[in-house]
Amino acid sequence: IFFIAGVNLQSVLEKVSESSKFMYERKMSIFFIQSQYTHQIILRLTGTDERPKHDSAAEENIRATNNSVMMTYYFQKAYISFMFRAYDDTKHFTEKCLDYIGNTWANLLVQHAFHAFYMGLNAFWLARKEREGQQWLEKGKRSKLALKKWAKSSQWTFENKCYLLEAEESYCNNDVDRATVCYEKAISSAKDHKFVHEEALAYELAAYFYVELGDTQKAMEYFSQAHLKYHEWGAFGKCDSLSKFIEITSIALPAGAGVSLGQSSIVEKMSFNIKSEK
Repeated sequence: IFFIAGVNLQSVLEKVSESSKFMYERKMSIFFIQSQYTHQIILRLTGTDERPKHDSAAEENIRATNNSVMMTYYFQKAYISFMFRAYDDTKHFTEKCLDYIGNTWANLLVQHAFHAFYMGLNAFWLARKEREGQQWLEKGKRSKLALKKWAKSSQWTFENKCYLLEAEESYCNNDVDRATVCYEKAISSAKDHKFVHEEALAYELAAYFYVELGDTQKAMEYFSQAHLKYHEWGAFGKCDSLSKFIEITSIALPAGAGVSLGQSSIVEKMSFNIKSEK
């Protein structure tokens, strides 16, 4: 819950470690394994080299035979691949996760919504790249409709997520005006509702959108804002990855592309923030 709510990752890591220890000591194997997947996500986002405790042969057997555990495993892989923009892995693990989603049990309500949100974002990204784009577009639409149903029960929690899915769908449909509006609403809603991690994500996805439009000044401004918000969340590993992407993108941009903010200065600022925090 704390992770999904966007609580600072260092605080979440402590809570996840405590709960994992509790579950391990009481042999709550299924919940322990699933908590380990969340633990792995946080360690990757924070850029920590540590790895969670290895599990026993019995736990490996649970992983191999329990659909709910396998779905959580593939979701964790798909989530990390998406967050670090590993396209091929995102496609592979999203397909695997979707295969298991219809056959799971004992998932909490909030987990369903969390999974629907990121499966939708993954699907819209894949829809823009794959030959079978229409199939991925339909999967994204289903996730968006599911989130809209959740939004009826809590605008505070789900409004920004719905706007971001709407923006990504509009991006797929080349509806630039609608996408632009929805990205801004997603950013504003996440900010108003204190979801710093999803504010960061909305800035980042909007930046990719502006790169495609050729508006490099806007893109660099939004990448910088995404970096600041990820840093505020404590996702230092993600910050490092984003800085490297910006550096590569900056080099690839044509000279005099109109980025008055100064691309190199943004990258240097990002790198400085990471080093200072660490």
